[in-house]
Amino acid sequence: MENGYAAGGILWQPPRLLPTDHNRSSPVSSYYRHAFHAGNFADVHKHIVLSIAVRSLLHTESPFCCLDSHAGAGRYDLHSTEALRNAEYQQGILRLWQQASIPAGVRPYLAAVRNANSPASADTPRYYPGSPRILRHFMRSQDRMILTELHPDDFRRLRQEFATDRQAAVHHLDGYQGLKDLLPPKEGRGLILMDPPSYAATKRPG
Repeated sequence: MENGYAAGGILWQPPRLLPTDHNRSSPVSSYYRHAFHAGNFADVHKHIVLSIAVRSLLHTESPFCCLDSHAGAGRYDLHSTEALRNAEYQQGILRLWQQASIPAGVRPYLAAVRNANSPASADTPRYYPGSPRILRHFMRSQDRMILTELHPDDFRRLRQEFATDRQAAVHHLDGYQGLKDLLPPKEGRGLILMDPPSYAATKRPG
């Protein structure tokens, strides 16, 4: 990941499929909402890998740029109605949070999650940081990130989450289009995270 942006790290996960009975009449109505799944096992796995990847960019002082193509809301309340519906976080971050012994390679990730919570959350986490917050935890003053999100509600929350952060550029934009419009970065090195949902009636730009 040190040999230029194009040759750097691209983290990608297959699109998440929607239930077959979901309303497919519009891209927004059939959009995957991560608030229902935040902090689950898949999130923990993805963000451990993301933490390792972004930390590999810290070996030199030169700045880097991270792009999260499907950034979501940025932070998720685990006490929300959505998160409590299936309480998926209980089999994910909560299990790791309560472990007495944490492997060395996992500790930086867990520190990022703890940083998103107050000391009052010592026993159980109240918030789970999305990928943008995980990235931001490891960034230095010379680094920056680009966040794109299409869903209007998640975009509004994402923009609010980073409203005062000059190192974060938030765009209401299809993630695939953002790859074409916003790259390459001036830094010449960095990381792209692609974790797209699957939603109807939306095509990737040609």
